[in-house]
Amino acid sequence: MLDAGWTKLINDSHVVFAKLPEFIVALLFGYLIIYLFLHLVRLLIGLFNLPSALVSIIYSLASVIIWILFSAYLLRTIGLSSLAITLSGSLLVLGLALANGSGILVSDVISGLFLAKDPDFEIGYRIKAGDTEGVIESIDIRKVRIRQDDGTLTVVPNSMIDKDRWQIIAKTKDAGPKIKIAFPVRKKKEL
Repeated sequence: MLDAGWTKLINDSHVVFAKLPEFIVALLFGYLIIYLFLHLVRLLIGLFNLPSALVSIIYSLASVIIWILFSAYLLRTIGLSSLAITLSGSLLVLGLALANGSGILVSDVISGLFLAKDPDFEIGYRIKAGDTEGVIESIDIRKVRIRQDDGTLTVVPNSMIDKDRWQIIAKTKDAGPKIKIAFPVRKKKEL
């Protein structure tokens, strides 16, 4: 049975070699198109002023998808259609994995939008969220950074704050602990 497989491969190799020039042209042209497409994706993502981590995730996802589709096309050009279908099926698995793991991401993003619009939740306000009490230092699309009185910076996912109860302790921009820093000043001597 193994000999039959090798015999078939050797007999069909002339078909693969006949399509080799088409494969090389498709590879070079496809690489150029993918390079330009990914450059365009990066430029378009940059227009939205998203955090760099999110830009990296979106760019990587677009890159993986386009390369899988291109690889499947290349396999079809040399007559390996069944392998191309299998490779394209990996996109389905990738999509299912992203859908499963993106539930938390989507929850954080939606909660972040609601928190950003909430007039009682702003940078500089003192809040208590769960066991954490401190001053909101920053709010981004996925997380809130709260500076506690001892200087500890606690990073809390937006969905946890929105889901749990949180309290406003003080609505002033200077609600944090007061720290006085003194700098020695030298007086000029008269000559």
